[in-house]
Amino acid sequence: MTFFERALQRIDAANAEDPNTVLVEGEARPAELVYSERMSAMLDRLVPQPSEALQLAARAQHLRRWTIPRDSYPMDRAGYHRWRGELKRRHADWASAILTESGVDAETTARVASLIRKDNLKTDAETQTLEDVACLVFLQHYAADFAAKHEHPKMIGIVQKTWKKMSDEGQTAALALPLDASVRAIVNEALAPVANSDRAAMPLRDVAVILAAHGDRGGDNPNSTLLGHCAALAHDGIFHSVSAGILRGEPPLEVAVHAALAGGAKALAVYPMFMAEGYFTRKVLIQRLAALEIPIDVHVLAPLGADPRLPSLMLRQAVDTASKHGFPPDATRLLIVGHGSKIGPASADATRAAATVVAEERRFARVETAFLEEPEFLDEALSREGNLPTVVLGFFSGDGLHAAEDVPEAIFETRANAAYAGSIGKLADLPALIRASLTAEFDLSTGS
Repeated sequence: MTFFERALQRIDAANAEDPNTVLVEGEARPAELVYSERMSAMLDRLVPQPSEALQLAARAQHLRRWTIPRDSYPMDRAGYHRWRGELKRRHADWASAILTESGVDAETTARVASLIRKDNLKTDAETQTLEDVACLVFLQHYAADFAAKHEHPKMIGIVQKTWKKMSDEGQTAALALPLDASVRAIVNEALAPVANSDRAAMPLRDVAVILAAHGDRGGDNPNSTLLGHCAALAHDGIFHSVSAGILRGEPPLEVAVHAALAGGAKALAVYPMFMAEGYFTRKVLIQRLAALEIPIDVHVLAPLGADPRLPSLMLRQAVDTASKHGFPPDATRLLIVGHGSKIGPASADATRAAATVVAEERRFARVETAFLEEPEFLDEALSREGNLPTVVLGFFSGDGLHAAEDVPEAIFETRANAAYAGSIGKLADLPALIRASLTAEFDLSTGS
């Protein structure tokens, strides 16, 4: 056993002494041990290869917390801050003792203590990551119970404060969490003022719209679905112009931007045809727009996969597909297939978040997820219950290689009793959904 493994084991043993318990899948387990495991799991989702110091700090975030109860300090704001300050110091001291006893080197031990104390929160990337992880664990696992004990306005304020503690990456991860429905409603309400704060009241006829996409690979007519959506949006004449901007293919993003500027657009609205806030939306797209030094206001909207209206369209398509193939929805599995990734959780998290919302409608016997590039792989999910009536719905923005070839091939090769509903990127109602998002961004209905 390594020093690192021994330290984790001893941290777990200390937290296992917590007399308070929580139910996990029907089993009563020590509360702080469960919390520490949730911290580690969330860290693994957020960071592909966290350092040993960060892993240890996440595991020891609440080390023996039950020994310093809140009511041991005055029940006022000053008392609360004194209690929190003492907790950070004691958690760091207890963790340092365990690490030293486990043979962890002095430099790593000091680093873990610094992370737990949240030293240099605004300038230390790992300290901020630990704060993000703690906020995400709260939202996913504890916010629902917390909301039941507090009045609604106070809970809104708590979520707003939690949001401000997180980095941009943490906030993106939070939007993709499979939250309890009541918590998701609170989050949406809490963030509404933030989402609306930078809206620009501008006639839509002055706004050039660009549907930004990665670009299809494969398929008979690459990017034809995207171009069709552009044509549908342009047909009503509401916007200055509507065009496609491809990051890897034709027509390139830069050409679309230059055409909008040459046409006299007064603002640019970029709608990312992506299923998650990930590398392409947060880095590639933003960097390429910034390099153009665009002289008018640029509004980059949330990506398609994060649109709260999308799950209802997904459900409608799935039910229609089940009906066409004679599958009673209440006896049918809905399998939502996402791309997934070997290097980050954003794609899988966004797929699971949408599936969670769809499942809340209880139209299908089960709603599950599968992926093309990470477990559970699509062929495994199809083979697992091959005779079960299954509707497969692609959580893809286009109709390229994955949607048009990979998914149908998996269904054929596994001989599953499955009907393919196609890619959600091909839904006929998608232009209306995009139009609604653009209208809301500029706070006008017709630009009159």
